[in-house]
Amino acid sequence: MARLKNKFTHQVLHDKSLALFFTCGLSIQKWADLGMLSREIALYNRLAPYFRKIYFLTYGKKGELRFKKYLAPNIKIVRKKGKWPNLIYSLLIPFYHYRLLRQCSFFKSNQFLGAWSAYFSRLIANRRGKFILRAGFTWSLFLKKENRLIYPLVLLMEFFLCRACDSVLIASREDQNYLRKKYCLNDKIKYLPNYVDTDQFQPLPSIPKKQKSIIFIGRLHPQKNLFSLILALRDTGIALDIIGQGKLRPKLEKYAREHKVKINFLGIAANQKLPLILNRYHIFILPSFYEGLPKTLLEAASCGLACIATDIPSNREIIQHQKSGLLTLPDFRSLRQAIMKLSANPPLRKTLGENARAAIVKNYSLSSLAKKEIALYENLLS
Repeated sequence: MARLKNKFTHQVLHDKSLALFFTCGLSIQKWADLGMLSREIALYNRLAPYFRKIYFLTYGKKGELRFKKYLAPNIKIVRKKGKWPNLIYSLLIPFYHYRLLRQCSFFKSNQFLGAWSAYFSRLIANRRGKFILRAGFTWSLFLKKENRLIYPLVLLMEFFLCRACDSVLIASREDQNYLRKKYCLNDKIKYLPNYVDTDQFQPLPSIPKKQKSIIFIGRLHPQKNLFSLILALRDTGIALDIIGQGKLRPKLEKYAREHKVKINFLGIAANQKLPLILNRYHIFILPSFYEGLPKTLLEAASCGLACIATDIPSNREIIQHQKSGLLTLPDFRSLRQAIMKLSANPPLRKTLGENARAAIVKNYSLSSLAKKEIALYENLLS
């Protein structure tokens, strides 16, 4: 039965093309610079055999085509044309690439930011096509915390895009419920969480562990609550290793010196190197004030690390407290208590890591989520 279903799906989609519209201003080169390339293209390499063509409409120019070797043969990179600012170019995409876009049956955004390019392309090039609004996080919820000045405008834009699309793909249950209620989306909004290549991100017992270090991966931004984490490590003898970059680095370095906490900034690491890096640690920590559905937490859990995360809705979707990790309040005392608890209890770390790995394989594997996305395209056509 499964084989028949896969064969039918392939027959339905094999003559269809998908246009993926990058987040406004982003390019494949930028994905590579941020270490995200292998993670971001993994899904589309899985989807490629089901389509005639997949087009990546990016904001990169020089150097974009050199990444073709990492993509499936029928994925085509469509570079930016002209010298327009990115925002203006995002509105001109349907005209610059009209001939290509008129061949497409699906117009999919990668995030809310820039999703209007997908909408206008469908409207201008092929009104019979399907506009799929994909978002790893809800734009308005982030801007409500980070930039209230443009929040009303984003709210209006978000409302329009959600109502204009054929389907909304959202990565967290919390965001799904929020958008459904706020914009009365009913069955249009679909839960499709972020994925992990569980064959790549897996426990590697042979790699020696660091005994007095914990690891954090993410941008150096106030959202991540790193000052509280540093304070939590004061007088513990435990070092903090950080993979990521951001403008807060000088302040974090100074704060760590003041509180005599050893902190190591390891810079950006390519996603394909993270499994080897993560497996050097017993404990991963994510002390954020808010998140979408954090990919770094998914990947650390998939590697079997004992994970500590703040008790916020998105983290609760991944971590079950005291079964597959520890959930904690964002203050430094609560973070310290969780860190010390895991540091002193190897059997608990082992149990939490094994349970976390099992949960990720069951709910977030790349292979299973790619099949769900293919089924969604099939349903949209029918």
